[in-house]
Amino acid sequence: MIWSKAIGASTKRTLVFAAIFLCGLSLGLASQPEANSLSVVGVQRGQSVEVQISGARLGDARELLFYTPGLTASNITKVDDNNIKVTIAAAADAKPQLHPFRVITATGTSNMRLFSVSALPTVAETEPNSEFAKAQEIPFNSTIDGVVLNEDVDYYSVELEAGQRLNVELEGLRHAYLNNFFDPYVAIYDANRFEITASDDSVFLQQDCLASMVAPAKGRYIIEVRESSFGGNDQCKYRLHVGGYPRPVAILPSGGPAGQPLTATCIDLLGNTWQETFEMPAEARTKTAGVWSQQNGLIAPSPNMLRINALPNVLETEPNSDYNAIPTAHPVPVAFNGVLESDQDRDYWVFEAKKDQQLDINIHARTPLRSQVDPVLQIFKVGAGGLASNDDQGGPDSYLSFKVPEDGKYAVCVSDHLGRGGKHFVYRVEIAPVEAEVGTTVNEQERYVSQVVNVPKGARMAVEANLVRKNVGGEGRISIPDLPAGATHSDGLVAADQSLIQMIFKAAPDAANSFKLVDLSASLTVSPEKTLTGFLNQRTQLIRGQNNVDVWGMWHDRLAVNIVDAVPFDIEIVQPQVPIVRNGSMNLTINAKRNPGFDKPINVRLLTAPPGVGASPVTIPGDQTSVQMSITANNQAAIRKSPILVLATTDSGFGPITIASEFVELDVQDALFQFKFTKTMAEQGKPADVVVALELKRPAEGTVEVEILGLPPGTTCATPKLAVAADTKQLVFPLTIPAETRAGNYKTIVARGTVTSDKGLISQTNGNAEVQIDVPVAPPPAPAAAAPMPTPAPAAPAEKPLSRLEQLRQQKGTKP
Repeated sequence: MIWSKAIGASTKRTLVFAAIFLCGLSLGLASQPEANSLSVVGVQRGQSVEVQISGARLGDARELLFYTPGLTASNITKVDDNNIKVTIAAAADAKPQLHPFRVITATGTSNMRLFSVSALPTVAETEPNSEFAKAQEIPFNSTIDGVVLNEDVDYYSVELEAGQRLNVELEGLRHAYLNNFFDPYVAIYDANRFEITASDDSVFLQQDCLASMVAPAKGRYIIEVRESSFGGNDQCKYRLHVGGYPRPVAILPSGGPAGQPLTATCIDLLGNTWQETFEMPAEARTKTAGVWSQQNGLIAPSPNMLRINALPNVLETEPNSDYNAIPTAHPVPVAFNGVLESDQDRDYWVFEAKKDQQLDINIHARTPLRSQVDPVLQIFKVGAGGLASNDDQGGPDSYLSFKVPEDGKYAVCVSDHLGRGGKHFVYRVEIAPVEAEVGTTVNEQERYVSQVVNVPKGARMAVEANLVRKNVGGEGRISIPDLPAGATHSDGLVAADQSLIQMIFKAAPDAANSFKLVDLSASLTVSPEKTLTGFLNQRTQLIRGQNNVDVWGMWHDRLAVNIVDAVPFDIEIVQPQVPIVRNGSMNLTINAKRNPGFDKPINVRLLTAPPGVGASPVTIPGDQTSVQMSITANNQAAIRKSPILVLATTDSGFGPITIASEFVELDVQDALFQFKFTKTMAEQGKPADVVVALELKRPAEGTVEVEILGLPPGTTCATPKLAVAADTKQLVFPLTIPAETRAGNYKTIVARGTVTSDKGLISQTNGNAEVQIDVPVAPPPAPAAAAPMPTPAPAAPAEKPLSRLEQLRQQKGTKP
């Protein structure tokens, strides 16, 4: 299954950035062989072709691993360490499509590449064909293998009769590899260079090109192929399918039951329709499958993707723009299949449901149908108003989990986010009660690189596998029933409260180099009569855009496993004999067993840390065989016994190689010590005590001690470590605080409790104690002696104030 997330005007911006991120991706694949360039990117079915594959670390290639039937590889020849030649043959009944494959070497598995199979005869591009007047003549109904160089424009000419249909489908972007990018453009002209139609970024072809026309008159027509911004290089290879083959871009209904014929209406790019019956695949693990339209002995060059399930199909009937006027209500489960035929079209469908029914409502358009509809989903109560809506929760499509509020009739409305419509704007609405499902996924160990398993002979490799539960709980199991001969895997039991497990793959020392696509199966028993089963769903990103957006890629239901050559070392974890406690730490001892003469460094990391446990990678130097890995547990670490393992990577001389250790058990327990701290008030130059209240939460075997760490700068403690007896309730740590210690509030002191025994060390650290160091307060100064007060002179007797008459006489100079 292939799909795209970028369309329209934003596509060009997204794809321009994709080239940058594709270049970065090659760094993430440095540990494996790289298949970067193919001299030929396709073949006609029933034929074979020699292909040179170039990249890195390919010199020990043994085989090609194809994910789909119909292709075989032979005559693999080493050119040099980075190049091989191989003959690829397509069976006469091979499906016309892009077939994914990986290169299998004696030491690893390459990135995924695609190889095209066409039903039409292959014609090679012949230069010069870069001028309109010198277009290369090609047969009608042929596939051209071409390449666009920098600023190159390729022209091809075909002769058509009046009214003859011409379809042009190009594979270019989808052949992009890690260090290259190709955004193609196609146009069709008449002999007078009048443009009849053009294509850039077809949604149906994941941003490749699809152009269709009906010849208005008999004559010569010119097809132009170039890079959209006139770029290009010698790796911008393309396959151009030119002819009158049927090319539906929509099929209605867009799904049906597995193993049964489906009679449907096909709709091409020009809006033409015809009826065709398709044989639906008997098995469709991913609920989608491809079908190929066939007419007059010709077959479409790539499939249309349909949904596979047993939901009853209902086809659209007009008018359906008023949900209150629609007379027919359909019981659930049901699949509604319709077309948004014009701009601003809104289609309503009515269904009946019971109170408290929990329904899954999915609109399928972009995925997997590759329709141009960007669907918006709305739910209404017939006779009332809206209840719920969604846009894009189902990826590029829409999804609702809907609990029916009451018995009655409800309407689902489908519209396009931008109000667009057209004759091929198809969609499919699936409404069904929720069902219990299980499946599996595998986590990437290198970001954006889909996981494969390379198991060295006599050693191990490990991956993180997930049991995916939907609408169900309980204990389940992940199993791999069909590993290559000589390989085994660890128990895949998944506890009811977990979803992720680590799976170890082992290869016997005498196992042959072999490879296989294997099932990663899920099972969960819900009752004695019913066991749910499911399969792997693994995404391989082939094109990433700006901000690492997944522009397009492929889904697969099997995992690639490769038994590779033995490695010159082994790795083990020494089983801890004591638990790690919450807020505690532990050193794991990692030992390497080196073959004689092997003295390269080995990088070691935990594959999966239990919840709340952390660890940093370490390196075993080339002249040593052991290293200590520190791990910690926070105060919320899950209290349980968990299996842990490490991955060890070294340079083999032909690229890095990785193996896994065996499991050891890590016992995570609750905190052993309970500390309580009181604030310590102190002054510069004076001693002070840090008092720590202590409780041992359970008996401890061994020597129990507590020490304080993180003292203020310059401060010392005469007894920083104190022994703890079973009845100890309080510890006192005397501090010496120099006068020059900076005043301030210190919250750096922590208490570390340890239990030491012949089994190992249990360590727990808690904090923080608070110490306030102040500047000493100076004593008030002594009062100064008082000076004697002078004796005042006797005051003169106050004169009797003069009366008014006396004052007048005084003024006249007379005496009273």
